[in-house]
Amino acid sequence: MNQNLAQLIEVSKLYGKDKTFVIAGGGNTSFKDENYIWVKASGVALETMDENGFVCLSRAKLKIVSAKTYSHNATKREAEVKADLANAIVSKGGNRPSVETSMHEIIDFQYVVHTHPTLVNALMCSINAEKICYELFGDQALFIPYTDPGYILFKKVETEIRQFTVKFAKAPQIIFLENHGVFVAADSIPAINEIYSSIIQKINSKISQVLPKDDTKSFESPIIDKIQLLHSEFGTFVAKGVESRLIHHFTTDKKSFLKADTAFTPDDIVYCKAHYLFIPAYENEKDQIQSASAKIAGYVDSYGYLPKVLAVEGQGIIAVEENLKSVLNVLEVYSNILKISYLSENFGGPKFMTKAQIDFIDNWEVENYRRKMAKS
Repeated sequence: MNQNLAQLIEVSKLYGKDKTFVIAGGGNTSFKDENYIWVKASGVALETMDENGFVCLSRAKLKIVSAKTYSHNATKREAEVKADLANAIVSKGGNRPSVETSMHEIIDFQYVVHTHPTLVNALMCSINAEKICYELFGDQALFIPYTDPGYILFKKVETEIRQFTVKFAKAPQIIFLENHGVFVAADSIPAINEIYSSIIQKINSKISQVLPKDDTKSFESPIIDKIQLLHSEFGTFVAKGVESRLIHHFTTDKKSFLKADTAFTPDDIVYCKAHYLFIPAYENEKDQIQSASAKIAGYVDSYGYLPKVLAVEGQGIIAVEENLKSVLNVLEVYSNILKISYLSENFGGPKFMTKAQIDFIDNWEVENYRRKMAKS
């Protein structure tokens, strides 16, 4: 293994194991030399990264993606781009490169570390994201308004990098993506770490409403015990409930839950889907089960799939999934949604993804592939 790849593995694990930077399977990393780029494979977790977790691609062949004209039909276009990415692969193993490979390619530094830090996304998923971003970072960072992931985002970033470089006579090393995360680039790992430290420090300087102390614990509910009875399709599902001060902040009543009832980022949709169900509390177990069953039936009628997150009024949240690993992923990701929403109040309040943005992710083959990988 060459030294650069070894360093890439090291930095991938460093940020992948830190839950303040990477939640579930989010984020990706890369290293490039003159001819090749090594980028994280889709569906591979950064925290357990080794040399088999990267895909090596020809940079010359990747440049085709930038120059080529693709179909205007979103589904056909993304399939065409996927085929060109596959054609650029030179490594063996059958892994798919990250959908953000082309973005890694056009960033003019050897190392790129893309993460979704909770603190960063508290800003990126807020009403005043762009304004405060420029106040804090000025010409040190590029801000990209929300753009559908994949080829469209790549072309948007490509254009913005070109304009930034002309305007400031330097390439951006920090690229903030609204309702998504941040790309940090440098020619050495120490420089990457230094930039990330600076980002966190600057955003922290704007935080006055801090998160409550983490006191998460399990809670019991007849909904958990009788999950299989609530809907016929729940027959093989696992459920787990947790509560905390932070959770209680959003489950006090229906109004408080409105600030946590849908998705902030594409990753939220991959792991939790886009909509979360509020269930009123009842003292009587029979009434509670009947209420939950009716709410779930209504949810399925509205969205066409079962809810993965149930918020029970005054009690806590329940994650429902096919296996325990997936349940824990849902709890981790949804807990992060709560943190982002809470901290976003420092920046004007939460800004969720729109219905059109959610629909694109829900129907995108790439994210469905990631969802499948996350369950395995």
